[in-house]
Amino acid sequence: MRALLLSAALAVLPFQSPPISSPQPLPELAAALHGNWVGVLEYRDYSEPAGSTKRVDLPTWLTISGDAAQNWHYIYDDGPTKTVQEDDSVVFDPAKQAFSEASNGKAAHVYRMSGFDSLKAGRGTLQMVGSGTDSGKPSEIHMVMTVRRNLLEILEEVRPAGSTEAYAFRHLYRMVRPQAPAVPTP
Repeated sequence: MRALLLSAALAVLPFQSPPISSPQPLPELAAALHGNWVGVLEYRDYSEPAGSTKRVDLPTWLTISGDAAQNWHYIYDDGPTKTVQEDDSVVFDPAKQAFSEASNGKAAHVYRMSGFDSLKAGRGTLQMVGSGTDSGKPSEIHMVMTVRRNLLEILEEVRPAGSTEAYAFRHLYRMVRPQAPAVPTP
């Protein structure tokens, strides 16, 4: 009788499927970025005339810490006696499809972001577009961030605000991990 009552009670309960675990893209992206990086900042030489394509390379170190709100600490070797440091507060917001970045305590720049849904294990390509300034003039900024297991590239391009002309190279970070990744054993 008890078994019959129990099975009758279960029959009237609505069926609920077990929750499906979905990937957590923000923690996966934070984990993929977290840690130490070393490489080069290649940037357009603004001391040259406007049409110049001359570029300069600076050895660069980057340490990324934090989860939802991250600290990106850069160190640039800018000559034999000049070392420059920069601290950026970086936030990825997949719900709003936004990326924000505030450098050295200044007001944050907020960008529209796409590509978040296509990340796999926090790796892939993100695109960001927003407003800012380039060489003191209002501009539209386009960034492409590529995150791989052992490679981080951030390309920034600019064009005058309101323009439809092609974006022009501003700078490129090309970074790798300072330690070789573990090699899987067969």
